[in-house]
Amino acid sequence: MIFAVVSLSLLWLALSQSLDVLSAVVGIVIALGIALLQRRLFPGVAPFVSSLLRRPLQLFAFGATLLWRLVLSTLYTSWLILTGRGEGRLIALPLRVDDPLGRFVLLNSITLTPSTISLLAEDDVVYIHWLQSRGEEADWREAKEKIERRVLALFPRSADADR
Repeated sequence: MIFAVVSLSLLWLALSQSLDVLSAVVGIVIALGIALLQRRLFPGVAPFVSSLLRRPLQLFAFGATLLWRLVLSTLYTSWLILTGRGEGRLIALPLRVDDPLGRFVLLNSITLTPSTISLLAEDDVVYIHWLQSRGEEADWREAKEKIERRVLALFPRSADADR
């Protein structure tokens, strides 16, 4: 909680661009209020954050993979739009992430990349709307599994966690 209060206070000072004592006190009070509210509303987040901090390499690999997918997908989607060759498809892909928060991160990561939207995760299947070039087969599975592999490193499957 101290890390959150200090981080939010520093963010407040940076955004307010003021080193006035009153501004700093207001920022600290607001940061403390946000940290307490977050702790009360989302009590399971603290263990999650501490578990992520214990896996910095996996977290970095996930961020790098997501950033790379964002760049590639943005270029591809821009090309499809500019050439007028885009065609949407609904697909169903198997889902290997068991952890609810891990699924949330995976589905939002898929949706963040241009040309894809996660529509529904049901049982062990995720339904995605994917933009592709007309008449071509795209390898959706490869793109999803690159991100999913990184999410699984952050949120190990329950069977793997028992070992």
